[in-house]
Amino acid sequence: MKYITLLLVYLLVSQTLLAQDKRSDSRSLYEQAEAAHHAGNYKLALEYLNKCLKETPGFADAYYTRASAREQLKDLAGANTDYNIYLELKPDQPEALLSRATVRYQLGLYEQSKTDFLKLLTLPAGETQTVFYNRSAARAGSNQIMTAQGSITPLILNYLGLVETKLGNYKQAIVWLDSAIQLQEKNADYFVNRGIAKESINDSTAMQDYMKAVTLRPDHAVALHNIAVLKRKKGETVSMEDDLEKAIASDSSMLYPYLERAYQRMEGGYYKGALEDYNSALKIEDKDPEIWLNRGHVKEKLNDLKGAYTDYTKAIELDEKFDKAWLNRGNVLSKQGRIEDAIEDYSVAITHNPDYAAAFYNRAIARQRAKQFGEACLDLRKAESLGLAVSEKMQKEICK
Repeated sequence: MKYITLLLVYLLVSQTLLAQDKRSDSRSLYEQAEAAHHAGNYKLALEYLNKCLKETPGFADAYYTRASAREQLKDLAGANTDYNIYLELKPDQPEALLSRATVRYQLGLYEQSKTDFLKLLTLPAGETQTVFYNRSAARAGSNQIMTAQGSITPLILNYLGLVETKLGNYKQAIVWLDSAIQLQEKNADYFVNRGIAKESINDSTAMQDYMKAVTLRPDHAVALHNIAVLKRKKGETVSMEDDLEKAIASDSSMLYPYLERAYQRMEGGYYKGALEDYNSALKIEDKDPEIWLNRGHVKEKLNDLKGAYTDYTKAIELDEKFDKAWLNRGNVLSKQGRIEDAIEDYSVAITHNPDYAAAFYNRAIARQRAKQFGEACLDLRKAESLGLAVSEKMQKEICK
């Protein structure tokens, strides 16, 4: 009996020591993870945190730090999951709630993000040692706006404005942004974001907001870009040395000024300049089929048919249902004398868009060249029935 009692005592002590060892190991791993995180080595921090949580699955702070590391590594879905776990273990923590809200916004989870931001407005402000970032409605980048002990209320109000803009609730977005501006009237981003919401409901004072943003920050790329776009929409002449030039000089990593200037240059017949801008745009964003399509169009204007064909093909690879890309590539093939290939591309365009009048019209011309007169006439009739104006001369030539 005495032996059994001693054995039980030994087992209990061993288990206690083992648990203490595990906690000690977990704490050591967590401290190493924190050091790596502070040094900016997020991958190493993630490795330590994974080991730490494997040892101690209920270590709340490790989830918070891992969420932050994952956020830095652009694993937003993983960060959201870890913030969820942390907030389950430690509810109503303002910094974690704000971090989760901004991650959810970036993930497009706008309703969930809105819920977090609204809850934040009900929590005590407190102090923070975390740096958060202000976000613009028109770009992926961000500007640092907050350090230790800073008020987060204007930031929350700005984000609520952005969320409502994304949800299409533009009037409510303006209300939130009005409040943000009242608290922080020298923040150029807030004026830009309100201007974007106003533009969405055709509020003419949007231009005033963009102009105000430029007075606060003369190099504000988004404001300068939006001013240029509004001027074009109003029919005002925008000099290439004007707002777009300033926007690009201010932030050469921003996509939209290049696209807007490329459009204006193309409209003005300055195709080489437009090509330069599309080249710059594709260095920033090469997964948008529209940009490849537009650059292909410019190359076609410059009689670079091989280059145009390559760009249209890239647009199709990115979006195989992109009917305009199939049509334009068909046009290039036709110019190169590859009539059967052109007919095939026009046919694919029609498959994806059965009411594509231009595709029927161009296929009619290609079929005429291929001496497929009956099919050419049917295509021409179809194009006309879809609303495309067909000259009497063309009808006589094709439908003999």
